[in-house]
Amino acid sequence: MTDDLLQLIATTGLAVLAFVLFATAFQHTSTPSVCQAAKTALENPGTELLVYGKIRVWNDTQYVYLSCGLRVERGRVLVIERTEGALRVGSTADGRLYIK
Repeated sequence: MTDDLLQLIATTGLAVLAFVLFATAFQHTSTPSVCQAAKTALENPGTELLVYGKIRVWNDTQYVYLSCGLRVERGRVLVIERTEGALRVGSTADGRLYIK
């Protein structure tokens, strides 16, 4: 009886731990469609794409990093207003990226 109870507690604890780890990792991932749209917009100035997804962004003094591994110079980024949901990803005629 005691062994069964301990096994049930251990199994439940591992299931909760796995769920928490999965939920934490899922919050910090990006959708590939947003990364592909940003890359396409940078390669083709003057384009705009409408995608649905999520992207994580961080920056330092020289670059803006998208969590898909894309590194963009700060001077080539016009604005990043939103990071999830329905996003308009595009570039201006002079090649500056925007995500709205």
